[in-house]
Amino acid sequence: MLFVLFDPTPPGLTFGWFDATLMIKQDRSMNLRNLMLAPVLGVWVTQTALAQLPDAATEIYTLTSGSSLTDDCPICDRLPTVVPMTGTFRLRLLDQNPLFARYLLQDISFHAGAKGGAEYWLAGTGIFQAGGEVAVAQDIFLDLQIANGSATTEALCVNLDRSVTQPWPQIQVSVLQTNGTSAKVYSLILAAEPALQFRAIIPDYQKGDLRLEWESHGHQVQVERASSVEGPYAPISTITADQTFMDLGALTNRGLFYRLRQY
Repeated sequence: MLFVLFDPTPPGLTFGWFDATLMIKQDRSMNLRNLMLAPVLGVWVTQTALAQLPDAATEIYTLTSGSSLTDDCPICDRLPTVVPMTGTFRLRLLDQNPLFARYLLQDISFHAGAKGGAEYWLAGTGIFQAGGEVAVAQDIFLDLQIANGSATTEALCVNLDRSVTQPWPQIQVSVLQTNGTSAKVYSLILAAEPALQFRAIIPDYQKGDLRLEWESHGHQVQVERASSVEGPYAPISTITADQTFMDLGALTNRGLFYRLRQY
């Protein structure tokens, strides 16, 4: 039995690198494998099989530098509040044809705010479409719950500018709340790219080895390992563009934590 834990939103995200952490723990009293995706802004999501690791139709996206939330009051005598935003979401392919591809945004979990200032928490779902017959265009609709610590607002948001400025699979889009009021209207800038994702964890029980497979989207990474989730972590691979690593003898240990560091 393998328990797997990875963290798709580490504190270092805003500094241009991304960690994914795996916890491998032997438990021979159970006969199934269990996957736990850990905290996205404090929210725990559990799944019940390694087969439910993100599949080819689903990508975990992370917001990158340039993402922001604007809180505006059109009738107020104040400047709009603009704060940086971080977080993750899942992008799942719904359908596609030679011209268009349509995706579902799930598990949106964003945090916007500056130290000592206003803070906002966003959750929800959405639809994203990209493609075109003559020129590539994008359309997005978001159904969000935005909490600011004193109230929660349902914000229905769409993009007004359909132009595509980043190569796929990166996403850059600005959205405006369509159901805002004269006293409050939100707008967002979303800059996002696929996060590092573990795709498979394959044990070799006879040899005691463990094979890790991941998706790095062209980035170089290094595998790090620790005996506790707090670390310290030590590199066990070179910095590589490869997307697999075999940890020899890993299954002879009672518990191991793995982390992918992006360079």
